[in-house]
Amino acid sequence: MSDRAFTDMTALIIDDQEFVLNIVRKMMEQIGFGRIETAADGQTGLEVVTDVRPHVVLCDIEMRPMDGLTFLKQLRDGSDRTIRETPVIFLTSHGRHELVTQARALGADGFVTKPATVNVLRERIEQSFDGRGA
Repeated sequence: MSDRAFTDMTALIIDDQEFVLNIVRKMMEQIGFGRIETAADGQTGLEVVTDVRPHVVLCDIEMRPMDGLTFLKQLRDGSDRTIRETPVIFLTSHGRHELVTQARALGADGFVTKPATVNVLRERIEQSFDGRGA
């Protein structure tokens, strides 16, 4: 268990299932994030990232109308470097190799298989920050 403080940090959770949003929100509260935003699809997520500038994004891969891979591609292709470099961790109900390969090629920072645990989620978030020098 890390002593990293998340109280001054903002997280964005993107998932098209309200049940999942609520569960992940509770886990992020347990981890200690001071502000937690949500979005129901990738397009709304891009708007929230631009407005809020979260420290980390937790994103489902399979959503409509904009899925997680399209969200990540558009995020990484953006003109604002600080937004472009936001760590993105995918929440997925499966570890299909082709999706993981695509996500890594687009610049995903990590993966958490649903159902997630607080400890695994915290570990992936810390790894994403450490990997980016945060």
